[in-house]
Amino acid sequence: MFLFCLVLLSCENHSFIKEKNKSLQDSISLFIEKANNYELPEAKALEHLVKAESLVNVLPKDSLYFKNKVYVGFIYYNLGNKEKYKTISFELINDAIEAKDSFYLARAYSYIGDYYTDKVVLDSAVIYYQNAEKVYFGIKDNIGIGRMHVKMATAKFRARDYLGSEKSAVMALTYIRLANNKLLEYEANSTLGLACVETKDYEKADEYFQKAYKIAREENLENLGQYQSKAISLNNLGFLNLKSGKYKEALNYFNQANQDSNLKIEFPELYATILDNKAKAKLKLGDFSGLPGDFLEPLKIRKNFNLTPEIVNSKINLSEYYQAKGIPDSAKYYAQAAYDLARKTNILNLRLTSVQQLSKVDPDNESSLSKEQINLTDSLLQAERQVSEKFARIAYETDEFKRQKERLSAQNQNIIVFSLLGFLLIILLYVVKDQRSRNYQFKLKESQQRANEEIFALMLSQQKMMDESVQKEKQRIGQELHDGVLGRLFGARLNLDSANRRDDEKGIEIRNHYINELKYIEQDIREISHELNRERFALINNFVAIITNLFEEQKLLKDTVYFSYTIDSVINWDSVPNNIKINVYRIIQEALQNINKYAEAKNVSVAIVKDAENIHVSVIDDGVGFDTSRKSKGIGLQNIESRVKTCKGKLEIKSKKGKGTSISIDLPIHGS
Repeated sequence: MFLFCLVLLSCENHSFIKEKNKSLQDSISLFIEKANNYELPEAKALEHLVKAESLVNVLPKDSLYFKNKVYVGFIYYNLGNKEKYKTISFELINDAIEAKDSFYLARAYSYIGDYYTDKVVLDSAVIYYQNAEKVYFGIKDNIGIGRMHVKMATAKFRARDYLGSEKSAVMALTYIRLANNKLLEYEANSTLGLACVETKDYEKADEYFQKAYKIAREENLENLGQYQSKAISLNNLGFLNLKSGKYKEALNYFNQANQDSNLKIEFPELYATILDNKAKAKLKLGDFSGLPGDFLEPLKIRKNFNLTPEIVNSKINLSEYYQAKGIPDSAKYYAQAAYDLARKTNILNLRLTSVQQLSKVDPDNESSLSKEQINLTDSLLQAERQVSEKFARIAYETDEFKRQKERLSAQNQNIIVFSLLGFLLIILLYVVKDQRSRNYQFKLKESQQRANEEIFALMLSQQKMMDESVQKEKQRIGQELHDGVLGRLFGARLNLDSANRRDDEKGIEIRNHYINELKYIEQDIREISHELNRERFALINNFVAIITNLFEEQKLLKDTVYFSYTIDSVINWDSVPNNIKINVYRIIQEALQNINKYAEAKNVSVAIVKDAENIHVSVIDDGVGFDTSRKSKGIGLQNIESRVKTCKGKLEIKSKKGKGTSISIDLPIHGS
């Protein structure tokens, strides 16, 4: 029984591991779902997320591990723990390098870039986007390359490297069009338009904004994760006209962008931007209707989201409004507030804009503000130059990487070509040499052929004699079994049948038992006498087919509900002695016959396995069982014991009434 369990464990080990991983994934999914429940308190959600992370770390480093790790990182980000998001992203980089998974390595680099973009550390963001782009370039993923160039274009735009942003966006479109990704094409065109606005190339900006707006109208970008794309494009077109002095056209675009009634509720930041731009267009047109309310409402929304640059712009716009209305105190108040808030940031262009407005409404400090304005302008130009140079250096390194890859590719091609030529030359030399040797060996083969024919004729003659001897021996054994043993057993049954006329009920019961037993023995021996001539050779030469056929016949019996068997595939039956194979077959055959006759079993299993020294056989059923302590045993069990003893093996029988029977046998392969 123990040996059989070991066989089952070894066969089901892979299934067990698979089931364990499935159970682990179910637990991870449950904790992630709870952590992502926005209705839970943040502390409780974080508790579930920590549990999910601990379980993810147990998984093998495969695609399922990386997928779960990414989910965990994103939820940390959504919960406001951006440093943990960064830590997990770096862990993903190390794990992906170890697992040689280029796809998730590129994604991990991208996530670090997103982290630094959010922190407005834009040079670091571009470096990590660049690393991701290199990996995507290596695996020829055009979508990945295009996406990284869009992200780099956005980061460079925020860093005021407008020419670099324009270059990255154009590069993005080159790769995106190869893959026909409308979402990325929309983002690239939008970024290109913004960069052209800042470089005052308004004609090109309008072209790119119109392309983006066309995609937003024709494609359902919401399904790709881009919401309110039409409103964003209309706002960009309005912003372009506002910058170029076309205030009526700008106001028209802003009105169209603000038509969605759900915009304020679902996307308040975008709503605030559009409303603020609309108010500024009205101010430029001298239309004060709705003002300053249309400036104050965006300011309130931006304060709620703590959007510092946007708050500064709102206050500057309010200062311009009160300046236009001739209310100098309010104009100075908002300009000063914008100036004070801008100084707390490192955004030079924001500080410069606030200083310019303050100098207009505070003539008393115009001199000092003018000096500060000059210093900020110089600092801004220097910073833009440094950023541009840094990004240019990164771009140079990328181009150098690609050139090196192309050179290596060309070198590899040359190596392959020269290797093929060398290989062909070696084959040619070998063919010439082989042809010469063939001519020399041909004459030898002619003489060898004649000798081989004579030897073969002798072998056929010898084989025929051996076959005749084997056939005679098999017939003699069959006749011996049929005429000798069967006759004696038949006589014994007649004698027992005569003795059955006695009135002793116990004696009658015992004699009836042995009479039935002898009937089965008659049948078995008769089958042996008929099958011996055809099975011994098959058992020796095709054991697996014969034993499998026995099992398949057992499956067809109506009394057996479920029959299973296992034959160890590592056993080399050609190396197993013939007497072992024959006895294994006969033992199993005898055991199955006993089960069919007496056990009333519904489930039967057989296993044949091997270790270094032994063949292990186990036969298990869930039948009525018997008392193993009784002295007398049936002929079937006696036959099994005799065969095991003949092979110098070990036999163990376990059985209880109503609990089934287990037979375990060890047969030594060597020395038997």
